[in-house]
Amino acid sequence: MGIATFPAPSAASKTRYVATLTSGTSWTVPTGVTYVIATLFGGGGGGGAGGNNATPGSTGGTTTFTGATSASGGLGGPAQSRDTSYAGNSNAANSASGGQGATRNDGANSTGAAESGQQGMKISTQVTTTPGASITYAIGAGGNGGTSGDGVAGGAGGSGRIEIEYWA
Repeated sequence: MGIATFPAPSAASKTRYVATLTSGTSWTVPTGVTYVIATLFGGGGGGGAGGNNATPGSTGGTTTFTGATSASGGLGGPAQSRDTSYAGNSNAANSASGGQGATRNDGANSTGAAESGQQGMKISTQVTTTPGASITYAIGAGGNGGTSGDGVAGGAGGSGRIEIEYWA
C-alpha cells in the first residue's frame, strides 16, 4: 500500500457566500466577484375571500434582479360565496407562499372553501458581474387577500426574496 499525496489547496481558493435580500433596491458586488447565482422568488398570491360579494385574492408581485430572469408572483385564489365564516391565514414575509383561502359554511353543514393563493415562481440565473458595481433589484410584494361583504377575508400572500450565491 502506497501513500497517496493530494495537492495542497491553491492560494486562489475562494469561500462561498450566500446573501438573502428581503428589502431595499440595490446590492453592491463584493471585491473579486465576477459572477453570482441569483435565485428569485416571486410574491405569493393572496387567498380568496368567502361570503357575500367575495372577491378573489390578488396576484403576488414580480421579483427582479438586473441581469437575471424575473420571477412572477403567484396567482390569487378564487373567492367562494357562502353564509358563515372562517378567515384565511396570511403567510410570513419573504416566504413567497400563497395566502390561505377563507372557509365558508352555508348553515346546513355544507362547507365551501375559497382557494389559497399560489406560491410565487422560483428562478435561478447565473449573472456576470463587475466587482464594486451596484445591481438594482425589486422584491415582489405578497398579493392581498380577497374581501367580502361580511368581512371574511382571505389571507395575504408572503412577499418574495432574492438569494445570491457567490465566491470571494
